[in-house]
Amino acid sequence: MEVGDGRSPARVVNDRVYVAVGRDVREGRSTLSWALNNFGDDFRIVHVHQPQQLNPSPRPFYGSGSRNPQELARQEMESILDEYIHMCTQAGVPAQKRHVEMQDIGKGIVELIEQHAITKLVMGAAADRCYFEGMAQLTSAKAKFVNQHAHPSCRIWFVCNGHVIYSREGDLSTFDMDITSSVLPGRSIVESGLQNTRSPSLDSVHSRSNSSEVEDDLALVQYERGEGSNRVTGMEGSYSEDLYEQLDQAMKEVARAKQEALEELIRRQKAEKTANEATRKLKALENVYNEELRLRKDREKLLAQEKEALEVLKKCHEELQLLNEELLANQTSEPSSAHGQEFISEFSFSDVHEATESFNQELVIDKGAYGTTYKGLLHHMQVAIKMLLASNYHHEIQVATKLRHPNLVSLIGVCPDATAAIYEYLPNGSLEDQLSARGSSNHLSWQTRIHICADTCAVLIFLHSCYGLVHGDLKPGNILLDSNFVAKIKNFGLCSAPSHSPMTGELSFASDVYSFGHVLLRLLTGRSGLNLDEVMERALDVGNLSAVLDPTAGHWPFELAKELALLALRCCDSDSNNRPCLSSEVWPILERMRTHCEASLSSQPDPEEPAQPPQYLICPISHEIMQDPHVAADGFTYEAEAIRIWLSGHDTSPMTNLQLSNRELFPNQTVRSMIQEWLQNHES
Repeated sequence: MEVGDGRSPARVVNDRVYVAVGRDVREGRSTLSWALNNFGDDFRIVHVHQPQQLNPSPRPFYGSGSRNPQELARQEMESILDEYIHMCTQAGVPAQKRHVEMQDIGKGIVELIEQHAITKLVMGAAADRCYFEGMAQLTSAKAKFVNQHAHPSCRIWFVCNGHVIYSREGDLSTFDMDITSSVLPGRSIVESGLQNTRSPSLDSVHSRSNSSEVEDDLALVQYERGEGSNRVTGMEGSYSEDLYEQLDQAMKEVARAKQEALEELIRRQKAEKTANEATRKLKALENVYNEELRLRKDREKLLAQEKEALEVLKKCHEELQLLNEELLANQTSEPSSAHGQEFISEFSFSDVHEATESFNQELVIDKGAYGTTYKGLLHHMQVAIKMLLASNYHHEIQVATKLRHPNLVSLIGVCPDATAAIYEYLPNGSLEDQLSARGSSNHLSWQTRIHICADTCAVLIFLHSCYGLVHGDLKPGNILLDSNFVAKIKNFGLCSAPSHSPMTGELSFASDVYSFGHVLLRLLTGRSGLNLDEVMERALDVGNLSAVLDPTAGHWPFELAKELALLALRCCDSDSNNRPCLSSEVWPILERMRTHCEASLSSQPDPEEPAQPPQYLICPISHEIMQDPHVAADGFTYEAEAIRIWLSGHDTSPMTNLQLSNRELFPNQTVRSMIQEWLQNHES
């Protein structure tokens, strides 16, 4: 390409090394270090500054003391470039900085290459973190753009993490063809002191370069000039002063608009921050309110539960008071009625508390679904104190005061404050205790077991026929034995049912018969278990009854034992309609068996003792054998005439000297039969 007179300029190419760096000093440091290690000449640090983008405003305004954000950004850029210059100074390499303002970094680097006639450029190929061993391709978009659009005369080393990734060779032969468009205009700009106007990109508001810097860089490019060397055509004359003034005014307006937009953005950010803070506080207050509301609801719920519990306690207290008043009224109105509620003693809570030694667990003799029973000493008398549930107290007291029978545990008194019933204490415990005491020397004889069967049958007939009550829980544990081994049942009268059950499992008279049959099997075998009826059936089928009889009962009469076993199996029949009637079928058999066992006892007198009647056949008052035995309210049996005479002048028991709950007498048919048998055996 010819300049002026057509001669090619003799060129000394700009041989300085230019290093393109970015805002991230850490990334640019590795690129500059590589250049310093491989080149030792004069350096130029080049940088593309990206100006801030602000929305234009017709009236930009900066408050007192405020500065243009564009100027602030430029100052920050200068500070960053100074760091790179400092690195070069430390390495002993002179360096200067060059920059251009443009939004696109790749275009800015291409622009710098053209402005400064750069022939040696070192720039980044990609971010250092993207480097990998064997990397040979450019990954950065700006690196690819520069590689494609940079002037062909410029040789470029693309570096990543201190390693050359790619090197583009420069063709200096192309330097001539573009010298008038790329270099000479810049030269004329330097000489005139105006901005480079050789291309639109240099005229835009996004690209700025100091003309003195361009002049300095292009000073190395020398030309042999002829006559026409000064005839380079400039473009500065194509613009008038008016155009420059308009352009300057427009740029000022744009700057003001950007400033206003920035201030508006800051105000909005502050307002948004204030709103977010208010929302956060509101949320916190809402959470506190919700927690207080939840606690309040919990307190209200707890208060309602306490009120409900208090109402229940008040209701129970009122029921107990009514029961006590009813008992007292019946005591005064019908003290001797056979069908009314008899007189019973009322004890205080302190009496019960003292009698049970503060409810000592070692004194517990029974614990079941109906309550816990303690052995206690109440007013110098051994008693059984049953602590009842409040829901069962009223019903059990009513039944216990109404029902009186020699084979029912007698009620002595009540304690409404403790919801306790005080019963007579039976020293020989329950039938279950006796059958389970296998190691004891005091075993129940077969005669005593027959008496227990008869006593239990008699009281069941009493409950069924007289009051229509079902025991519902007949078992050896609910059959107690007094000092003479007379059977008395407890937990009675808690159920009522028809005489037969249409459905299996429903409590009825027939269910009591089934339970009674199981008691007979326990007395025969001394065993416990649910399949005793099957064991007994197999023994009878093979003719080996003696193998299943309890040997601790003594020598069972075979026929009597077999008859009793067959009776027990009938009572345990799975079909309730096939079970025998207690009063018409079972009682006659047991009555005959009891007579038989009494005869066996009387036929074996002690040779060392005279034939004296047993103590339980002697009246405690007259000390003679009884002829008409009757049971009083204290549970003891007396001669009828003797006890009537006693009661005509006393209201206490002749045996315990304690006040009797009533003065009613009941014939003791069991003792009467025993007396008659004993007399017959000894008269003969």
